[in-house]
Amino acid sequence: MNQTLWARMHGGATHFPIASLIVSVVFDYAGFWWRNESGRREFRAFGFYSLLIAAAASPVAVISGIALSKGKLMGNGDLLLHHLFIWPAFSLLVGLAVWRLVMRERASRRAAKCYLMLVTIAAVAMMGAGYWGGEMIIGK
Repeated sequence: MNQTLWARMHGGATHFPIASLIVSVVFDYAGFWWRNESGRREFRAFGFYSLLIAAAASPVAVISGIALSKGKLMGNGDLLLHHLFIWPAFSLLVGLAVWRLVMRERASRRAAKCYLMLVTIAAVAMMGAGYWGGEMIIGK
């Protein structure tokens, strides 16, 4: 495939996982703090499924990004900065999705707090990767 096709694929594939992850974080926080148990359960369920969607969609973005960078897993300049954010974000996203699949609703309140901290870090890192990815395109 040519670079233009990879660029279009990557551009299109990145926004869905980013948005789904951010939605997941918002609903998981709502589920953590909501007073009503049924509302809390619904928010956590929506956060859970949003996280799974983000994790399932992210490999397309990663594969197209690797193809676009011609296999450079780090690079230099803006590409390096993009990758310094995306690899931790992607790893956390997939790891947290697996953890949530395994744990379901059995996590303690303390574990839920740790999860929220890590998923927030993943979302911030994902946004940082998006910023540096945009800089590679717009900053030219």
